[in-house]
Amino acid sequence: MSEVNYFEKEGVTVVVLLEPTLIKDASVQEIRRNIEELLTQQGVTKLLVDFRCVTLAGSATLGMLIRVKSKCALRGCRFALCGLQPAVRETFRITQLDKIFEIYDDIEPGVAALQGPPAAEA
Repeated sequence: MSEVNYFEKEGVTVVVLLEPTLIKDASVQEIRRNIEELLTQQGVTKLLVDFRCVTLAGSATLGMLIRVKSKCALRGCRFALCGLQPAVRETFRITQLDKIFEIYDDIEPGVAALQGPPAAEA
């Protein structure tokens, strides 16, 4: 079972991923279902996913994030990531996904950014 925790901070729902390695498809899909449930049942309008505990993220994780980003866009929900560890950040850079996601160093700057106007699209 994949461990995910969430809380609200200043109008932003923060999802904290607690599993250090996100490479198993079943774990990643469970996380996706948990996040999608938050979107539909809680009416989330600002979502920040915190990766500070994650040291390894595989392709299933990247695909899941793209899917969640798309669902957020359809619902008018702002979506961003924070706390990417060096290896995970490098994966985003290599795949150029760092260009399509809003990424912040920590929760506080991520929350502040999601409270402001949307970032300009590339």
